[in-house]
Amino acid sequence: MKRAFVTLLKIAIYFFCLSASFLLAYNVKYNFLIPGEFQKSMWITIGWCVILKIVLLIAIGEFKGIFSYFRLPDLFKIIVCLSTFSIFLLIGRYFSWFYWIPNHDILFSDLLFSILFIFFFRTSLRIINTSFLQAGEATHRDLTKVAIIGTNEIASQIVSQLKSESIAHMQPVVVLDDQEKYYGRTLHGVPVAGKPELLTDFAHKHAIDAVIFISGNLSRKRLIECAELAKSLQLKIFNVPSLNDFLDGRAFVTQLRPLEVEDFLKRDPIGLDIEACEREIQGQVVCVTGAGGSIGSELSLQIAQKHPKTLVLIDHSEYNLFKIQQTLLRKGYGCEPVLLNIAQQEALRACLEKFRPDSIFHAAAYKHVPLLETQALVAVQNNLLGTGWLACYASELRVRKFVLISTDKAVRPVNNMGATKRICEMFCKALQQKPGNQTLFMAVRFGNVLGSAGSVLPIFKEQIANGGPVTVTHPDMTRFFMTIPEAVSLILEAFCFSEPGKTYVLDMGQPVKILDLAKQMIRLSGVPDVPIVFTGIRPGEKIHEELSCDSQKIVPTSHPLVNAFQEDSSYVTSMRPIQDYLCEIQTLKTNADALRFIRTLLPKFKEQSNGV
Repeated sequence: MKRAFVTLLKIAIYFFCLSASFLLAYNVKYNFLIPGEFQKSMWITIGWCVILKIVLLIAIGEFKGIFSYFRLPDLFKIIVCLSTFSIFLLIGRYFSWFYWIPNHDILFSDLLFSILFIFFFRTSLRIINTSFLQAGEATHRDLTKVAIIGTNEIASQIVSQLKSESIAHMQPVVVLDDQEKYYGRTLHGVPVAGKPELLTDFAHKHAIDAVIFISGNLSRKRLIECAELAKSLQLKIFNVPSLNDFLDGRAFVTQLRPLEVEDFLKRDPIGLDIEACEREIQGQVVCVTGAGGSIGSELSLQIAQKHPKTLVLIDHSEYNLFKIQQTLLRKGYGCEPVLLNIAQQEALRACLEKFRPDSIFHAAAYKHVPLLETQALVAVQNNLLGTGWLACYASELRVRKFVLISTDKAVRPVNNMGATKRICEMFCKALQQKPGNQTLFMAVRFGNVLGSAGSVLPIFKEQIANGGPVTVTHPDMTRFFMTIPEAVSLILEAFCFSEPGKTYVLDMGQPVKILDLAKQMIRLSGVPDVPIVFTGIRPGEKIHEELSCDSQKIVPTSHPLVNAFQEDSSYVTSMRPIQDYLCEIQTLKTNADALRFIRTLLPKFKEQSNGV
């Protein structure tokens, strides 16, 4: 009942504003001396025009929002709505000379006054809400005093909202930055005092409770230094996402989150050739296998943003496929979800013949190293059968491009997962050189991705939350790390290349010591005295991963973070037709059979000296 009353009150105020704007427009037209013969038609015009305007504003949802929050997108929506109405009236008058449509002078004046009146009303309401109502609320609660580290557009938005909205219960006290040119200035009235090292003074003298780090302002090394300082002062630490993620929502302050170890592993934003990616994808039928997985779901999202004609999503997990479908729908993108295990030969062929994809991104695979190490048969049947039939049908149906998502574990493989991925690369290479093939096959190798299923970071978080111990396999173990969006962006960059049969290697940066990662997560958690226990290297694991077996064979491409691996592919001439291998896989019965099959293609498998 109260909500309906508030909506009616809003409509009544708008009715008054819009009526006043029309009345003022008439008076301006006739110098505030409206002739008697026009007064009757004026009131009729005001009546039906204002009612239609209200109907249009209701249609665009103007009265559903919270009126005390008024921003430029809201004003723009109102301007478009009222301008469209005025244009239709002008067109109607031009073609019909309808008596009750005012002339263009009155229509233009009315449009201007309508926008000004509504803007004045909405802005005044926000000022009253900010200055009086929220100020009154603030006196009845404690605000968290925060320091902002960094000065850029995100910092400006954060400071502005923290000062004007009660949503986060925070009060910005000072802005700190390494750039001296900002010292002595203010950001929305908050002083830019100096370097982040001043946190110590502000924590003691001004009772700072928390720190907000602004993404993109600090290098990884500097971020770690500042975070360590904040932790030593027992301050709460928050971070905001990248600018693109930040601008996705309107309630910016609600996107604040605790600083996590992933933030220290991120690199500077990658420069991508967006136009080239869009040219390759826009208007095409694109298929993603394993679409519900960690990499597959991000691939699906980034591909959808480039406007394919049809996006076909294949996954054998009903839940994961449903999740990515709903994510795309919420963001306004359509897709064709297909619940399918790609190792099912006939069903896979029927799917590809139905949709006839122009490009395929193959991200479906079993990838958990320790699990697959005791189940070689499962690894071979899933990873090799699925990839083999998919690649064969892609060539047969003349799919334009086929991208195999591979792994650093395919280099000198010592585990079943890496071996199957290496053979998948070999299958693609063989099909590339098959006479009559018109499909461009490529493979993209990269290491661990942050936040993927089975990643070490969620395991460490759970262990820390339970009080430990944190289990590390070996004190010297290192891994390459990359964020999922970063890895997918580079996959799409490699997709734009046109060299057939290439294996591309993503620049993963410097390897990270897992022990250092565990220590950093424990420090950030604020949980004291969490023990670290070394459990020993698990079956199939290496102490150090590598992205190629020979650095001399790595050559640069047009993108600084994507390299190509120049391998000797003479082994292809000794390979049988791929279909023969796939039929042989279907006859395998035991893990021992599967291992013998792997060694037919990788004779030195598990001797750690295979130079592939």
